[in-house]
Amino acid sequence: DQTVRDSTPRRLVYCLPMRTLVEQTVERLDTWLKNLDMAGEVGVITLMGGEPRNQWYLEPEKPYIVVGTQDMLLSRALNRGYGNSPFMWPVEYGLLNNDCLWVMDEVQLMENGLPTSTQLAGLRQKLGVYGPSHSMWMSATVRPEWLSTIDHSAPSQILELEPEDMANSNLATRHNARKIVAEVEIAKSGYETKFASLIVNKHVSGSLTLVIVNTVERAQRVYQALNSGRWGTRDAADKVLVHSRFREADRSCKNALVSEKVDRSGPGLVVVATQAVEAGVDISARTLISELAPWPSMVQRFGRCNRAGEYEQGDVFWIDRGERRQDTAPYEPDEVEPAREQMKSLEDKSVGPSDIEKLRDVMDDVVHDTVIRRRDVIGLFDTTPDLSGSYLDVSQYVRGVDERDVTVFWRDIPEGGLSETSPKPQRPETVSVRIDDIREYLKPTEKRAWTWDFLDEQWRSVRQNEIHPGMTLMLDAAHGGYSSETGWDSAINTPVDLDDVDGEAEDSQNSDPNSTDLGTWVTLSEHSRHVESEVNAILSSVSQWLTEPEVREAVSLAALYHDVGKVHRVFQETMLSNLSDAESEEREAEVWAKRGIASRRARRNHSRPYFRHELGSALAVMAHPDNLTDIVRDLAAYLVASHHGKVRLGIRSLPERRSGNTDSNPDPNYLLGYQIHESEPLPSVNLGDGLHTVETDLDMSIAQIGVDEIGQRSWLDQTLGLLDWLGPFRLAYLEAIVRAADMRASKKERVGKL
Repeated sequence: DQTVRDSTPRRLVYCLPMRTLVEQTVERLDTWLKNLDMAGEVGVITLMGGEPRNQWYLEPEKPYIVVGTQDMLLSRALNRGYGNSPFMWPVEYGLLNNDCLWVMDEVQLMENGLPTSTQLAGLRQKLGVYGPSHSMWMSATVRPEWLSTIDHSAPSQILELEPEDMANSNLATRHNARKIVAEVEIAKSGYETKFASLIVNKHVSGSLTLVIVNTVERAQRVYQALNSGRWGTRDAADKVLVHSRFREADRSCKNALVSEKVDRSGPGLVVVATQAVEAGVDISARTLISELAPWPSMVQRFGRCNRAGEYEQGDVFWIDRGERRQDTAPYEPDEVEPAREQMKSLEDKSVGPSDIEKLRDVMDDVVHDTVIRRRDVIGLFDTTPDLSGSYLDVSQYVRGVDERDVTVFWRDIPEGGLSETSPKPQRPETVSVRIDDIREYLKPTEKRAWTWDFLDEQWRSVRQNEIHPGMTLMLDAAHGGYSSETGWDSAINTPVDLDDVDGEAEDSQNSDPNSTDLGTWVTLSEHSRHVESEVNAILSSVSQWLTEPEVREAVSLAALYHDVGKVHRVFQETMLSNLSDAESEEREAEVWAKRGIASRRARRNHSRPYFRHELGSALAVMAHPDNLTDIVRDLAAYLVASHHGKVRLGIRSLPERRSGNTDSNPDPNYLLGYQIHESEPLPSVNLGDGLHTVETDLDMSIAQIGVDEIGQRSWLDQTLGLLDWLGPFRLAYLEAIVRAADMRASKKERVGKL
């Protein structure tokens, strides 16, 4: 029914605390959509530790299911998308805060991400969004009051299993499954070897034994002890190590082994894992061996034992390493103490779902360490780097305090140094690593890490104290740190195996490959009309709720005028660079938006460093066309200026170079490539269908703060007015529409479909 369709969000955002849950969920979704013959109608996107599978943001009007880890999704919802270019942050920010149903699953594991999710839900309602937007939180162990924060009330609607649901025999069998508890003591001396011995002795042939260890390092050592060959004929079972520190191909291979049904007539399978399997992973072990963890985590681990009730009895063995911080890590001792008391009371008793319901509640009240506020959310709308070239770190809002990760990848580093055109990392080759681990890895003086400098367009070496959550770091493959069998391990010194990698170079403030080098020649008038057509197609699809006439007018105008600044002499010189004299003379009669060069080697930056054509386009909109209301003119100019994510709320000089003392704007007479003290002309240009712009004086006084002597408002004053009017979520959504139209028009031009 169309009424239902119009009130249903276009995007389902499924937020999970762990990578393994994301991969499993996406696999199920792909299967379900295929079974429904809807694979082409509904897109499925993975967001976890790197680039998404495709450019989902090009289709704001299409239904999508976006599945990701909480750090990837919440950082994007705060306009600081981990693992993504800062210039793309506003696009995904706009799409993930409008026309979406957010589902937070396993919320007991979200830590600081939980109050962030509730605050965002409340602020979407207060600050305004386009399209229906709702949130849902799911868990087997949660209290409704956990969901109450300063801008969000605890939900009044709670959905639970009802007694009549138990009439389903499959559900009843699962609900009444028996899982008997027993404590096992292991001495600290030779712990990993003794743990491996316990596994060998408790494993039942023809079944799955699941071992959950609280740290990756200890899980690796237990796995290595289990594979030492000292157990003789008692050790015939297959073995696999599962944790979150693997590259995608290795992780997928291991998850496939874990998911396979165990041959009852064979030796069986032993899985040594971390918390990566404690929630949501649909496996059923005959035997569960677990180190002590907080009670909600223990409940989740119980759920992996005799999950379907297929065994008459499952066995749950638990190990208490001690009460000190180093014993309970990564958990705090006071987090574990209630679970210790409860587990001791459960000796020889069952911990199946029906049994757990009868236990006293040992879940502590949740203390929200960090709660993001309204002013913080609004402040994060601006993506201009600070004077040091850095961006505000939002890690405290998106994950647990101790779960601070960076993304790493490896390259063969030549003796002569790094190339600025080295391809950026692809998601399958990246690994998530805790900050403490990467700092430990970098202690030897010969080991280094590099991060991409978006301002100075180069790979920059980083010191240990400069590393912060969410960074993407390049490491030298020769120095090791990874194996396909055990994953990330700082103790491994053998070189890391690399696949052949090809792809785009990283973007920067001073480069514009997507705006210039297309591989085919396209005139400015052609490209302008193509983008206008794409924008109008998107607006038509979302017309049921994007109804304000002035907004629609501004968006359409922005599409038409977004590249007017390319008529500037500096940009056209770049278009004709690297050509023969004859071809240059032939092509200079036209005004070009894209050129027929797509090779990184042939690219050339503008003659004026940091020249931004979109700023010239915005200044042209501010001066023309006539017969516009101020609000339409301001909004259209902002959408034009922001369509590459590099000019948004403010127009100011760039941060100081890190390698020297000179300003990143190399000439004090220019700002982002435009003269500050004298206006310069932007020539007239044909935009097609008989529309010609008039010559414009590009007056950069708009970059000053306040109001000038003739009452002209500054750029900052105008953009802050738009932010007050529309709010951050709606303004970013309009940005996303214009940018999506521009990118997909370019994509179609590249392959000759326009």
